[in-house]
Amino acid sequence: YFSGMNVIVADIETTGLSPKRAAVILGGAVLADGEKRKAVQYFADSTDDEEELLQRYAALLARGDVVVTFNGQRFDLPFLKTRMKRYGMPTASVDRLYSLDLYRILRYHSYLPQILPNLKQKTVEKYLGDASQRQDEIDGAKSVELYYEYMKSEGMHRAHLMDTILLHNRDDIVRLSDMMRILRTLNLHEILHDDGFPAMAGEFAVHVSQIRFHGADVRVSGTVYGRHTAYKCFGDRYEFELSGDSDEFSMVIFGENVSGCVVADTVALNADCRSLREMGGYESGYLILREGEQVNYREVNALVRQMLCGLLQ
Repeated sequence: YFSGMNVIVADIETTGLSPKRAAVILGGAVLADGEKRKAVQYFADSTDDEEELLQRYAALLARGDVVVTFNGQRFDLPFLKTRMKRYGMPTASVDRLYSLDLYRILRYHSYLPQILPNLKQKTVEKYLGDASQRQDEIDGAKSVELYYEYMKSEGMHRAHLMDTILLHNRDDIVRLSDMMRILRTLNLHEILHDDGFPAMAGEFAVHVSQIRFHGADVRVSGTVYGRHTAYKCFGDRYEFELSGDSDEFSMVIFGENVSGCVVADTVALNADCRSLREMGGYESGYLILREGEQVNYREVNALVRQMLCGLLQ
């Protein structure tokens, strides 16, 4: 799903939970550096440095297509954008990032809520056998306490406090990067069918937000990021419309009912390609999208992506 995309693992540290009153004092990220991973951190020497930190951190995130977080959809990303707006900074570079929130995936699409006492990141790390890899011994609340002490301290003690806060953030992003392997144990096709997935179509970044069956038809909606005008096109088997007033798009793929299955004519859709032919649900130009009540999530997602990329290019 993320082939050819730049994936960044991100986490922020703040002075509190409310973005109206608290500040971002540390932004950390893990990103690809050739065949290796590189951890990058921006630390505010005081809360007066928040604006510069946000500018640098947003520029780093803008290099990505996908941002991986742990509860970032509810906390990190909204907090970050609220603070950016406070300084009159545009948030487009963050808005266009596809958000993959591992906490949300584990909470709603895994067995872990039934067997773990909680879904805190450190608890999941312990379950995965990664606890010994973590060096930091504080939590987010302690990090806030240490930061206020840091701003009043001097010398070696001040340096030690900064190292402790940085280590906490670094362990969070590095361990989160390792935690992504848990996706191999889950039905990622079904998860991204329900939660949406990204696609790259030339200069456009596309976020599919909803896929629904309506009889034999597949109805898709989402967002297109990139400069565009209003665009509408249709064929015998599809309709597509991109608004000129917003970034929202809608698409309908007209399927057929055949012997209790919903199938799509990939040739008529002008979507027939090698990747679809290699699907288990492909037969003689037709792709089986649903068999009775069983949705073939992989096939549906792949067809939607193929159609969007073709239409937008």
